[in-house]
Amino acid sequence: MPVTQLPARRPGGGVSPSAQQPESRAARRAPALVLCALAAVCAGCAVWAPGAFFGVFSLWAGAALFCGVLAAVRRAGVRLGLYHWTVLGGVYLTLAICTCLVVEGRQFVYIWDYANYLLLQYQAEAAFAAGPLAGFGYLFSTLTEDYTSFICLFAEFPFCLTDHTGDSYAVCGLVSVLPSLLAALAGVTVKAGQVLGVDNEQGFYLIGLSAAACFPFLRMAAVLGQPDWLGLVFALVIVVLTLDYRFDAPDLPRCLGVFAAAAALALTRRWYLYFIVGYFLIYSVTVLGGTVRLALQGDGRRAADRLRGFITFAAGSLAAVLVLFRPIVARILAYGYAEHYAVYNTGGLGLEVYNQLFRLGIYLPLMAWGLARFVRRGGGGRGLALGALCTLAVSLALFTRVQNMGSHQTLLLLPGYFLLMLCGAAALADTLGRLRPLKLGYWLFILAFSLPARMSPLTIVPLPEPLYPLLADLPALTEFIRLDNMTRDRTDLDGIRAVADWVDAHCAGGETAYLIPHSMTYCPDTFKNVGLPAQPLADKLDFGFGILGTQPFPTGLFDAKYVLTADPFPWCYEVSNMAAKLNDLFFTISGPYFEPAASFDMGNGTVFTAYRRVVPATRAEAEAYLAAFAAEDAQFPELYGDVIDGWLAAHGL
Repeated sequence: MPVTQLPARRPGGGVSPSAQQPESRAARRAPALVLCALAAVCAGCAVWAPGAFFGVFSLWAGAALFCGVLAAVRRAGVRLGLYHWTVLGGVYLTLAICTCLVVEGRQFVYIWDYANYLLLQYQAEAAFAAGPLAGFGYLFSTLTEDYTSFICLFAEFPFCLTDHTGDSYAVCGLVSVLPSLLAALAGVTVKAGQVLGVDNEQGFYLIGLSAAACFPFLRMAAVLGQPDWLGLVFALVIVVLTLDYRFDAPDLPRCLGVFAAAAALALTRRWYLYFIVGYFLIYSVTVLGGTVRLALQGDGRRAADRLRGFITFAAGSLAAVLVLFRPIVARILAYGYAEHYAVYNTGGLGLEVYNQLFRLGIYLPLMAWGLARFVRRGGGGRGLALGALCTLAVSLALFTRVQNMGSHQTLLLLPGYFLLMLCGAAALADTLGRLRPLKLGYWLFILAFSLPARMSPLTIVPLPEPLYPLLADLPALTEFIRLDNMTRDRTDLDGIRAVADWVDAHCAGGETAYLIPHSMTYCPDTFKNVGLPAQPLADKLDFGFGILGTQPFPTGLFDAKYVLTADPFPWCYEVSNMAAKLNDLFFTISGPYFEPAASFDMGNGTVFTAYRRVVPATRAEAEAYLAAFAAEDAQFPELYGDVIDGWLAAHGL
């Protein structure tokens, strides 16, 4: 359908014909039949082909997730018709093509958070290789960790059919996550249209869904190997089930769906709890405020029913959380995240608001227009717009008490952003009769500007890739662009492989090396993960040290046969300088204990040198490091003094 002929909604605000078509009984039963068939295949694999069980079970889990999303959307009173699915298919194909082009057009080494889930996937596969029970035991054993293996359950299919590289893992999200995510977003879009009372339903759906789905930070984390966008599926299910539900009538399936989605969201990534707290706080205020208004209007019976239903849901959810997730709750309450993650708090709320405005970029006028329009008009649109804004404010304020956000943590704000984008899309679609070319041009500009946005670990402003060479000529951005290019498009892969091969060849079984740099440009993961899925240095190169409050002092420095460092020492907009401090101390304290063994020119101005330990580590050496880190030890003795004292005791020193 040509964009210039977007059909308007029928007078009276009726639902579009494509959404009115009733589903046949066969269509309603088809998802259940598919899930039952896959469950039967899983049972057969568990008995006769255990090696294939994890992949087949992952396929079942992904299918169950997709069917669950559709069930939630239907429960919310939304019917997706042929038009909706056609637009959805076009958006999916567009995002899939853009994602594949991004992944194929770079030379990226997966490190730090960008490799964590890939490595967890390998571990989950190894666990399931020992049998289904061993695999499920491993999955459950990680549920109290900050990085759980919950995502691995959905990511295994189709990952099990690939070459197991980091790039293939990133692309697999197009199968394991994106279909369910877009289906949930489609449900929220249609539901938001009902609440907002849009007139041009089909135009609103096309503009709103495409603009929201193309937001760069929706895809950013996934493209970098962080499949945290799985959590958005559950967050959007919560939104679609609660957007206009006020407990006027009992709806047990809906309430169970909301609780299950919230639980799954918390298991996906711990920081999604900030969205959960913010959203349900504002939702509770909305429900209770409506209840008070009903009572003041004289509708006491309805107010009492609403209050009873809300209290029952809230109390039941709280009790279920305390019973089912007690270990997770205990871990969260016992661990001082604000203290241990303080180094990531680089500017607090003010800086975070500033950064988020940059991240929203060209979406800001759309969101501001929608917010202003529906706040002025009142009704359900005002509640939706203000509720989204308040949820964002609460979530952002709570999160920045601990740390500032990276690109992947911005995902917890996306449900609120999406609702504001949809408000803007409604305003745009319903006023197409005036300045149509300008408004459609703005929508198309959003898509054209967002789809080719650069996606790298250092991205703050999602600018199109072709603009970056022009920015490199600006003196204030030259160094930033250089580092961004270095991390996203590695030109030093030959040098990285040479260092990795040398360490592998010179460290026999039981021998280790320690690499001091811990930056975005170079860190131990750079050399350990350069050849994934092969990991010859997994037990030969120690984990790095550089983040105050989260990483213990590296006693591997004392045990290592070789210590490697670089000149100039790598620096990449880091949040702490612990690695740089360790590097200076290495030459001051450990110099007499080592001699140069080999050097490697990385071809970009950086030279790595490997030093061989010629004198065994002594108590004096260890105590000298402890004295140098006295301030850090006073703040985190469990990460410094206790660790070094434990090493001394273990080595009889």
